[in-house]
Amino acid sequence: MVRRMDSRRPVQVLAVRAALFVLALGQFGPACAETVPNDDHLEEIPKLLEQYSRQGDFQLPTLSKAELDSLNAGEAVVTLFREPPGEKLESVDTSRLVGWKIVAAPRLLVWLSALGGSDEPSARLHHGVLQQRAAGAYVSYHHMDLPWPFKARQWTLLCEENLSLAEDTHGVIWEHRWSLLPRDDAMLEAAYQRGLIPGLTRHALDDSVYLRANRGAWIVFDLGASGTLVAASMDVDFGGHIPDALVRSFAKHQLRTFLESLSDLRGKHYNAAPMVYDGRGLPIPREAATIATRVQPELPLVKTSAVTER
Repeated sequence: MVRRMDSRRPVQVLAVRAALFVLALGQFGPACAETVPNDDHLEEIPKLLEQYSRQGDFQLPTLSKAELDSLNAGEAVVTLFREPPGEKLESVDTSRLVGWKIVAAPRLLVWLSALGGSDEPSARLHHGVLQQRAAGAYVSYHHMDLPWPFKARQWTLLCEENLSLAEDTHGVIWEHRWSLLPRDDAMLEAAYQRGLIPGLTRHALDDSVYLRANRGAWIVFDLGASGTLVAASMDVDFGGHIPDALVRSFAKHQLRTFLESLSDLRGKHYNAAPMVYDGRGLPIPREAATIATRVQPELPLVKTSAVTER
């Protein structure tokens, strides 16, 4: 049954929105102040990434010494990664966008900043939650207009927390993941008839191309007093005639902009409307964000962050 739910915009639209920036807006990106480096990260992070690659949904690439140094200095690292044959997930295109960032804040605040933050309104992107499921999982619909001569795109996602990963890692690793659902005309028609997607027209619903692939995850590692490591893995296939290189180039830009924005800690303003669930599938009360804000370490700001790419 399709029900009216909150209209929050899941973070997994970032890679898809990149095409819109490619075709309409051009490059931009704010700088962000970062914190003092911590040499302990150089030994801890490779172990955590290796652990996730064994137990999580995706294979994460091994970071070079230069990339670890960049992370440790407060920089965002973004790259394209081609999975080896026989990986856990089949893919239309085995090249994925991957990024990392260390944020000097408690994991709960970083998690809320990634999943609970709202984007600016967009005349081209319409979205809504169609179904709410157990443990914070939900089904969301997205429609994006593209500039002429490209056809609009639409897609439906299953978004959920990886509960088994949180349990297997004793809560050290939280993962929010999403995957493309097969087109369900009955569900989409019901959503349209009930007006669940503001701004969606009959023509847009009937004449838009359904994405061939959209899957990914936000992975959040608890570094204790040192802060939080955020990793992202995502891939999107628009189909049609949009050049892959164009989409990927700007998807990289959009991802690193988002990673850098996490240091703004939008999660400090979380009010539980809508409710966000943690990596264990438990609802996060508003008071939890307030407490996390109070215990956030006061670390000095030392530099303006750069971006590292392979």
